[in-house]
Amino acid sequence: MENNILVIARRALARRSNPFQVYRESFLETSGDCFVVAARFLAKILIAISFFLFTHILDAQTMRPGDLARDYLVKLAMKDSSQFYGIVLTKPLPDRILFQTRYGRLEIPLKDIYYAVDYRFNFVMRDDMRKKALNNSIDVEKYHLTQQLSNSKLETQSVVHTEKLDVFYGNRYLFDDTAHIILSTEWGELYFTYPDLSYVDNYSGNNDRRKEFLTPSYLSVKDPMASQGFITPNGIAFGKDNNFLSDYLFGGLQINYGPTDWLSMNLGGVFLPLKNNIIVATGGAKFTPYSSEFWHISVGGQGMYSQVVKTTRLALGYGALTYGNWESQLTLFGGYTYDRTDVKDSVVHQNIKNDVLFIVQGAQRVGENLKLGIEFFFISNFEIVPVLISIRYFDNNLTVDVGVAFSLYKAGAVQNTPTLGEYVFNVPNFPIVPAVSFSYHF
Repeated sequence: MENNILVIARRALARRSNPFQVYRESFLETSGDCFVVAARFLAKILIAISFFLFTHILDAQTMRPGDLARDYLVKLAMKDSSQFYGIVLTKPLPDRILFQTRYGRLEIPLKDIYYAVDYRFNFVMRDDMRKKALNNSIDVEKYHLTQQLSNSKLETQSVVHTEKLDVFYGNRYLFDDTAHIILSTEWGELYFTYPDLSYVDNYSGNNDRRKEFLTPSYLSVKDPMASQGFITPNGIAFGKDNNFLSDYLFGGLQINYGPTDWLSMNLGGVFLPLKNNIIVATGGAKFTPYSSEFWHISVGGQGMYSQVVKTTRLALGYGALTYGNWESQLTLFGGYTYDRTDVKDSVVHQNIKNDVLFIVQGAQRVGENLKLGIEFFFISNFEIVPVLISIRYFDNNLTVDVGVAFSLYKAGAVQNTPTLGEYVFNVPNFPIVPAVSFSYHF
């Protein structure tokens, strides 16, 4: 205290100012220093607590090899950099475990394990692991894969990466049945089907990476309707002699004929003898003047005549630009329509309107016989943006599309604008429209 008073007095004499003013400045300066010290101390405490919690949580998930016991579901991190999931079946000896992976059983010395990550309470993974291991053993027996163990092995190690995020190091058996890979590890053999694999490093011993593992059945099937989405055509050509019959507006049929690779024509219609007969006729043509490996351009026209309570004549001219191929593509579609609607038995034109269409269409193959598709429809005189999401099953001469359409609203549209479902079914609070389509190719 005395020292503080002497300091204040010296400062006051040196600056010839009020001692109380100097005391106030010293107090603020000292308080500021104390605040900084306290803040730094608190930060250190928080860092220490965070580190403590992090290390204990990590310890709770990480196990030492010696702690592994029967029926433990774990991920093993091996000293050779392999990492894989599995279930501890038993300890045949105190220094090793019998370990069930999705792709085969391994006998692993504990000294080869760096650490294990505990997944004992992940029951979904456990169930998946057991099913996959059972299917794997059935596959090995069905295709007599153990006979392939008489083949020689690649001299250098390959690294197998699976779709389930397993990583295995080992020597690949040198055979090609276009369906399987067998890997010899330090702890046993593993059997992989092509769908199991993400990629394999050093596949052929030249530090190469193989990423595509396609089965013959995958390669032999092709979507015969790749030139069209659920509703709109894209830039890909239909192809010569690609003739098919498809449904039209659920109640009718449409036939397509491809006389050349660059030209196709269609004709179809609907007749439903109801209280008010429904009559619809349509016809059109599609030209594909340019098509390369990834770029495709098509133009075309479509006309439609419908007669129910009113008579409608609709004409559409369009162009489509597609990037991609039949398995994966993105299309920009632009069109212009002329629409004239007349009252039945009258010569008065009730409505003549023109619409500009812009459609974004995309498709992606997601399985051996499945494609996922999406179409966005931007229509100039329509306040909503219809969106159609569909899944297509295809074989070489058959397609079946199942989809659902719903509404997005344009910027500035009134919030009480009817949804697409209300437009179609005239029912309030009906936001979606289910859709089904098929085609048969001959």
